[in-house]
This record gives sequence, structure tokens and C-alpha cells, in this order.
Amino acid sequence: MNNPKIPTKEECLTILIKNKTPSNVIEHCKTVCKVAGEVTDKLIAKGIKVNKELVIAAALLHDIEREKDNHTVAGVKLLKSMGFPEVAEVTEKHSLHEIEKGKNRPLRIEEKIMFYADKRVKGDKIVSVMERIEDLKKRYNKNFSGEFELAKKIEEELMQ
Repeated sequence: MNNPKIPTKEECLTILIKNKTPSNVIEHCKTVCKVAGEVTDKLIAKGIKVNKELVIAAALLHDIEREKDNHTVAGVKLLKSMGFPEVAEVTEKHSLHEIEKGKNRPLRIEEKIMFYADKRVKGDKIVSVMERIEDLKKRYNKNFSGEFELAKKIEEELMQ
């Protein structure tokens, strides 16, 4: 497919509801979407080419399977089965667990925005990258120091 379908914001919210995604996860995704949209707008204003529709859809759907084990893999599988392979590719790059294993680092601008926006949102609150990584360290009882460095590097790249 040359131009795979990307769901609209409204379609994404409907998909989350139909998938029985918990309301707190939907609120998290909406806040990630807000951050991602703001970053995207700043980059576009600087003349950087970004597929905003893709960023918005990925931000809203990145935690669609949050309640499942290995939610990133489960979400990617579901999104591909729904006919959204490009959205699935971007959401695949948000998992710290995969990055910790040295896989799936965000490379495309849309992947970097999605990764960064998710690392700025704790629950439904916008926080610093440091605060978010500290929260993840406590929740998963892992260090994530390399992932923090990656998040800071991406932040510097996106915010320059």
C-alpha cells in the first residue's frame, strides 16, 4: 500500500472505546496526543516535514492494549489487523522495554515525537522527562538510565 489508511482523531477515540480501553488509559493517550500535536506544530512551523495525522493517530492508539502483557507487541498486532500498519510501526517504537533490549529505537521523526510525548506524560499529567522516567523506574523496578539518555537526546533534537 502506498498510502495506508490513518484513522482520524475521532476514529481513534471510537477504536479505544470499542476495544474497552480503560478510561484512565484513554486520558493518558489524549494527553500524549496533546503533547505530540504541540511538538509537531512547532516542527512544521520550522519547515520540518512531519505527517501530523500519523503522529496524532499513533499518540492516541499507542496504549490500546495497555492492560495486556507486553502491551506494545499486542497493540502493534491489533493495529496491523485493523489495517493500520503505519500507525502500528510508530507505536511499536514507544516501549522502553524493547529499547532496553537494544531494539526498536525511534528513527523517523514521527516515531521520535511519539516516543518523546509518551515520556512527558505520567497518567494524564504533563511532566518532565526525568519525572516520567523516575515513575517508570519505580513501577517496573528497572534502571532505564540508557532510555533516559535516549529520551533526553530526542528532546534536545526536537526542541532545538
